[in-house]
Amino acid sequence: MISPARPPLPPDVDPHLWFDTERCGRHYLLDGNPHTFAGRMLAYCAERGIRTAVSRGEIGACSEQTRYFVRGFLSGNEPAPPESGDIETAASEETEAHTAGGVASEAESELPDELRAVMREQATARVALVVDVPNSDADRAVEVATTLAERVGRRACDGPGPVEISRPVSFARVYALVGVTGHRPWVAVQAAVTALGRSGWAPSTAVEGEQYVTAEFKAHRALNRGLDALGVSAVEIHAGYGVGHDPSRTPGSRWPGE
Repeated sequence: MISPARPPLPPDVDPHLWFDTERCGRHYLLDGNPHTFAGRMLAYCAERGIRTAVSRGEIGACSEQTRYFVRGFLSGNEPAPPESGDIETAASEETEAHTAGGVASEAESELPDELRAVMREQATARVALVVDVPNSDADRAVEVATTLAERVGRRACDGPGPVEISRPVSFARVYALVGVTGHRPWVAVQAAVTALGRSGWAPSTAVEGEQYVTAEFKAHRALNRGLDALGVSAVEIHAGYGVGHDPSRTPGSRWPGE
């Protein structure tokens, strides 16, 4: 049986920078930064012929060149793809850049620990809420969002939240970063839904192999005594790796102006 031929790679895709993912097969890292959140890397999906963004945790089997590229990217270097494809030559050039008088710099000797710290950060999942409280003033909207964050934090995170909360924007919408969770994002979202009452929620959605999961409540869908009593018209739960403090940078958020 003859397998169908794959289309040629685009000219800016280095075939040495290949890696496989569990969900979509062969990908290739690209030079650049998607500027979504820390640790995300540009990639080309050969199966679908599209450009996307990936995290370290999504990379399975890969080439030596890919391992080197990821290591440099996560350390803040963001190197271009090695032109020669020779991992030892590329590593040697990196060493020379950090060496003075033939002696490796102190920063280079500490690099493995720094990399481990960055990778641990990328492996940390957080939970955030976006809460709509119409027909209320700013202080009341913040109070309601804080109450919901505390409920979610006790059940889904390492402690009652929020660790950060925004001032309301249009229509008394408040963003609350609840905190770090030890659960997988999907489990964290289900725990958060339970904490807020399970009525009125649309089915949860997951992207990037459940690296990022969301759920949405609308008051008109069904009676939810706990949220209705607080005057809440809508809630979004976001759980994932890389969820940040700025809602406009939260992937999948329907934040105004995004």
